[in-house]
Amino acid sequence: MSERFCYRCGISESEGGPLIEGLCQVCYRKENPVLLIESEISTELCQNCGSYRKRGVWVDPSSYELEELIFEVADSALIEAMEDSLSGVVREYEVVPAEEIEGIESLPVGRAVIAFQPVDWHIEYFPAIITYEVRVKARTHELQMELHNERKHVTVYVRQTVCPRCQKFLGGYFEAILQVRAEDRPLTEEERKVIGKLVEEKVDEIMRKDRMGFIQDTIEKEEGLDFYMGSTSSARKLAQAIKERFGGTISEAYELVGVDRQTSREVYRTSVSVRIPKFQKGDIVADKRGNVYEVKKVDGKGLRIKNLSTHREEHRDWKTVKREGIEIVEHERSEAMVTSITPKEVQLMDMETYETYELEKPGISLREGEIYSMIEVNGKRYFLSKKE
Repeated sequence: MSERFCYRCGISESEGGPLIEGLCQVCYRKENPVLLIESEISTELCQNCGSYRKRGVWVDPSSYELEELIFEVADSALIEAMEDSLSGVVREYEVVPAEEIEGIESLPVGRAVIAFQPVDWHIEYFPAIITYEVRVKARTHELQMELHNERKHVTVYVRQTVCPRCQKFLGGYFEAILQVRAEDRPLTEEERKVIGKLVEEKVDEIMRKDRMGFIQDTIEKEEGLDFYMGSTSSARKLAQAIKERFGGTISEAYELVGVDRQTSREVYRTSVSVRIPKFQKGDIVADKRGNVYEVKKVDGKGLRIKNLSTHREEHRDWKTVKREGIEIVEHERSEAMVTSITPKEVQLMDMETYETYELEKPGISLREGEIYSMIEVNGKRYFLSKKE
């Protein structure tokens, strides 16, 4: 059998190794490079929020420290460009530290390893400029005796811009209004603080997945709070979080605000309303059977109430609250001193009128001479608590 020769350099197969597609080992690697990346790449960084474009989508950075942020953006752009530039015969790749690539001598066909490191940079002003040394080792044919071993210097320019989210935010854009109210009363100062903190924490969580989940503005009103939201879905998630914390109901209303010029579709603004229950800690309530309670806690699961006849705490979920007809009742508060205790009765003296009266001895520990807060509902008095 006659010896074959490389058609590019003329070396014999016995000297240049098995021919691949008519080329010796060296010429095959030269004629079929795997690293086709351009020597210059440009990318963008939002000067307002630090986000950057990744595969066409704006993403938030892992670090907001400026130097780390610039390198994160440049690294991401470089990796994306390398992915797009690898020869089609490379089916999979792995990025490894620069110090590891030197020791790699064999790879399966169709696999590559990539390493890169910055060798020069100027990041004091924009555009920031970072030059990388990029190395790739790969095996693209089963007859290869040595791996492709390519290196190239690539310069990444990081320019500042304003991302679409920040453009909308800075332009005053909002898609929905979240209205927080309480049933039949204004929100208390404590409720406003708790809701404000809850919304702040939840928005941070929402914006990891929904970049339009920002709060454009917060308006405090006498009756409650209005949050102007960048997206309707974020307003709905916040409403649900508030309901889970306080209980209540959620409703929506829609307002036509215009027509989209590109799609000719009508554009609506959504008002998401969450109305928390009327009940507050310390309220005096009664059910339809006449049992009287003090509200000890209100949350998304229902009411924790103390029965003022038995002085035992009980829980009612919101369905049971509605079924049992639990409502706030009119009552009068007073203070009274225990003047005598018998096995069945307690005698008390009203601290304002000095009137004395007897009550059935309750199931709590009492001492003569101590003063207690009292509640009167429909002519019947109850012990509320010991006066501190």
